Amino acid sequence: MYIPRLLLTMNEDDTDRRLEYCEWFEGMMRDDEAFAGKVVWSDEAQFELNGTVNRHNCVYWSSENPHIHLEKHVNLPGLTVWCGLSSRGLIGPFSFEGTVTGALYLDMLQTSILPAIRELYVDESFYLQEDGAPPHYQRDVRMYLDETLSGRWIGRRGAVEFPPRSTYLTPLDFYLSGSLKDDVYRSKPATLNDLRESIAMSCAAITLDTLQNVVHAAVRRIRQCFDADGGHFEHLH
Repeated sequence: MYIPRLLLTMNEDDTDRRLEYCEWFEGMMRDDEAFAGKVVWSDEAQFELNGTVNRHNCVYWSSENPHIHLEKHVNLPGLTVWCGLSSRGLIGPFSFEGTVTGALYLDMLQTSILPAIRELYVDESFYLQEDGAPPHYQRDVRMYLDETLSGRWIGRRGAVEFPPRSTYLTPLDFYLSGSLKDDVYRSKPATLNDLRESIAMSCAAITLDTLQNVVHAAVRRIRQCFDADGGHFEHLH
């Protein structure tokens, strides 16, 4: 069955913001060839009890809005799931029920996310990447990350800006969310507990070799974006 892809547009200054990020990342790699292994990419994804094909695998880019309307189910039981991905391992999954607010996300950072990352990295430094979602941008969240990570977080108004509308630059969007949904929905969980268990099992089944290959792919995409002067490069995948 053919599924129409969702077209997304770039704003006028997106290319400059992408270039700034890619130049920073490549500069960090020139200074430290192991830098990519110090980045923890993170994001939340919605999982619902409907078994629908995930839309993360159905995205391409256009300079114009085609005004395509896609059918979407609403008010279905589900979970919001946070994961972090690095070449050292997968962090999480940690789940939220209901709307994720800045206060809930801050509590998760303090009690679950950062302790799990520190357990993985022990005394080594790491960089936490986030996108510009409202809970990540909440003032108390940004203040906490500024104080706790001392310039080692990437995100909206972070120590390093992550460019908006750049899903192809983060493994959570170009790999993990779609892969997990394909696997989880195949088992057709009937309850939220079943859904939570299926997500945990799917995460646990991802091998370290796979995670390391995904991180290598993220580095390649950064270089492709840089070579494209921050413009469209998504058609290469």
